[in-house]
Amino acid sequence: MSAPYPKYAKDALVPENTSKTPSDSELWEQFRKGSDAAFIQIYEQYFDRLYAYGMRISMDESLTKDAIQEVFFDLKKLRQKVGPTDHIRFYLMKCLKRKLYQLQSHWEGRRQPLASEQGFDFVLSAEQHLIDQQLDQAKVAALNRAISLLSTRKKEIIYYFFYEGLSYAEIRDLMGMDSDHSTRNLMYKALGFLRKTLG
Repeated sequence: MSAPYPKYAKDALVPENTSKTPSDSELWEQFRKGSDAAFIQIYEQYFDRLYAYGMRISMDESLTKDAIQEVFFDLKKLRQKVGPTDHIRFYLMKCLKRKLYQLQSHWEGRRQPLASEQGFDFVLSAEQHLIDQQLDQAKVAALNRAISLLSTRKKEIIYYFFYEGLSYAEIRDLMGMDSDHSTRNLMYKALGFLRKTLG
């Protein structure tokens, strides 16, 4: 008896009996070599995180979705020219931030300015840990009030470090800072302000 046909076309592209999830570098390499299954997996795995990130920058649903679609369109079109990476989410965040600014400049005067120019807003939930301590609802509310008082750059660095788990080198790259040292200094200032405010 012959094997049943896969329910979806993409299922036919995924090898059977895979015992482990590929690493970021392996998945990216499959994509670069032309695997549509790898491309679909990357899209499905990272779309929601990219959307949440893009909305923090633009606060514009249409602009964010357009930018994400263009990022993936460009990647697919230029897949043989893109370099290797071992951190796909960071690579995509960098592409999306650049794309949002490109689209914004294209629509200059016809849209509101990007939110990152006004304030990189986010709030913490009780499940998230910051500054190495458990926080109850009252402390989370106080912390969110303190975060709202931070400058845009300090909010952004807190977000990248605690929400996205990026390294100082990756944060430096995304924020266009001079060095890891200046990135650490900004983080220390942001955390110092939060500790003092919560004091």
